[in-house]
Amino acid sequence: MSRLKAFVRRVRAEGFTPREFMSIAVAALVLLSIIVVSGGAVRLSGSGLGCEDWPNCNNERILDVSNAHAAVEQINRLFTFLVAFGVVLAALAAWYRRPRRRDLLVYSMVMLIGVPAQGLVGAVVIWTDLHPAAVQWHFLLSMVLVIAAVMMIVRSREPDAGVRVPAVVPRVRARVRLLAVWVGIVVVLGTIVTNTGPHAGDEEAKRFWGTVTDINGNALKWITRIHGVSVWVAAAIALSIFWSLRRLPNDRRVLDAPLTAWVVACVVQGSVGYVQYAAGLPVGLVAVHLAGGTSLVAITAWLWAATTKKAESAGEMVQRVSRQRKASLSE
Repeated sequence: MSRLKAFVRRVRAEGFTPREFMSIAVAALVLLSIIVVSGGAVRLSGSGLGCEDWPNCNNERILDVSNAHAAVEQINRLFTFLVAFGVVLAALAAWYRRPRRRDLLVYSMVMLIGVPAQGLVGAVVIWTDLHPAAVQWHFLLSMVLVIAAVMMIVRSREPDAGVRVPAVVPRVRARVRLLAVWVGIVVVLGTIVTNTGPHAGDEEAKRFWGTVTDINGNALKWITRIHGVSVWVAAAIALSIFWSLRRLPNDRRVLDAPLTAWVVACVVQGSVGYVQYAAGLPVGLVAVHLAGGTSLVAITAWLWAATTKKAESAGEMVQRVSRQRKASLSE
């Protein structure tokens, strides 16, 4: 206890160091990612209506673990408090970080507002008996929080002083932005697939286009095909970025790690997607696909963040402009 008090006094007097802030931000990202998977476990186990009310589990009890479905839903709800603690700690760390930075505060506030917003969306999900649109937005908001956490981590590794400048030439940056937008489309289509198929959280839950629960249903077939095509388009955009980097060694060094990670994640995610569909959407593979989708979104945010950087000096900015002009002339 004495060590904790000493730590609090030190933080109040001197603030968090950049290294301490980074550790807290990573912990927040891990918690936000885990709750995506735990929320998926609620849906995949058919426990979406294990608790019939919110914030109480039902009209008789605040907490209820009298059956398996209620227990699964209750554990997920309780884990939300741990996530909230991590996000609040990240926001406090951003405020007390020395030097304090506005960009890190903005990302922490997105997370701080997003977690209670998730609770409200979760309430709507219950009150509407797992309406597919509400379930869809529940997941999409989780992705926004994951993106904010990734951006906060990447930005915190940059110099505290300086002016933000492009880290790659304009055409490469535009292609990365296009890829990020397209990944958003892929994710939205993926949520439509989920809320059309058999894993909507409850056997009686509504689905898009009626109550199609069979894998051979026409609606599920067509939306799955459209989702698959969108993934191929995203992969093609990523390969076009690789092609653009072949004569840009500086830009290739900047984007090599996140772009390579993106391609690997895409190949794994696509492979799991095809296998799970061919196998009839088994729960285990669907859970892996969900985790993979979250990872792909996080890597996409990392790739987006890598397209700009902090220039520490005017000379560095001049060098960047010169390289961009040379690259434009070589096109």
